[in-house]
Amino acid sequence: MKARFLFVFMALVSLCHAQETELPEYVTARPGYTWGAEVLEHHKLAWENGFLFEASPDGSKTLSLNSSILRYGLFQNTEVYVGTGLQVTNDGQGWNFNEMGFSPMLFGTKFKCYDGEGLIPSVGVLAEFSSSHIGTKDLLPSHLAPRLYLLLDQSPTEWLSLWYNAGLEWDGESATPTTFLALGAWFSLTDRLDAFLETNNYFHPEGNQYLTAFGFTWMASRRVQLDIEGDLDLENLGKYYSVGCGVSWLIN
Repeated sequence: MKARFLFVFMALVSLCHAQETELPEYVTARPGYTWGAEVLEHHKLAWENGFLFEASPDGSKTLSLNSSILRYGLFQNTEVYVGTGLQVTNDGQGWNFNEMGFSPMLFGTKFKCYDGEGLIPSVGVLAEFSSSHIGTKDLLPSHLAPRLYLLLDQSPTEWLSLWYNAGLEWDGESATPTTFLALGAWFSLTDRLDAFLETNNYFHPEGNQYLTAFGFTWMASRRVQLDIEGDLDLENLGKYYSVGCGVSWLIN
C-alpha cells in the first residue's frame, strides 16, 4: 500500500513539473513605462497588480493602491487588456481617504507585427484609451484620452534586452498630444533576477518632462513575478519621485 501511495505521489510531482516546464515565457507589462513587442500567447490570461507612491513638485502626493491590469491573449499575435486602480491624494493637508477613488478605466490592445532575432528588433503596436465615463467622477478626463505607441525590442546578447518606444498621448483635456520617446535596458543578472533602467521623455508645448526609472524583477516561478521600482525627474530632483512594487501572475 505504501508503495502505491509513493508511486502516485511521484507521478503527480512529475506531472506538475512537466506542466510547469511547458509554460510559455511570461513577459510582463510591469514594472516601468516601456513596453516590449511580445504579447501573451493565445488564450493566456494574466493579472498584474501594483502599489505606487508619487510625490509631485507642487507638494502633492498620490498613493495608487491596487493598480491592476488584466491581460488576455486574444489571437496568436494580439492581446487585449483592461485596467484601473484605487487612488488617494495628499494635497499637503494630510491623506484624505474619504475621497479615495478609482482611476479612469483603461482599455487597450497590443499587436506584434514582426518577430525579430538578435540585432533585428521585434516590432509591435499598442493602442489604448482611458475612459471619460468609467471611474470616480473627480478623476475622469473631460474627453476620451487615447494613446498610440510603436514598440521595438531586441536582444543583442543573452543578458541584455533593449526596448524602444515612441508614441503620442492625449490627456482628454487638450487637443494637442504629448510626444513620448523612451529607451529601456533590461539586464539578466541570474536566471530569475533582472534589473532595468529606462529614460522616458515627454515633449509638449507647455513643457517637457524627463524621467528616469529603475528597478528589479524576480521570477518567483514561471507564473509569478515580483518587482520593485523607482522613478526620478531629472529636472526636478528632490521634488518629483515615485517608488512602487508589484506582482504579476500568469493565471493559466
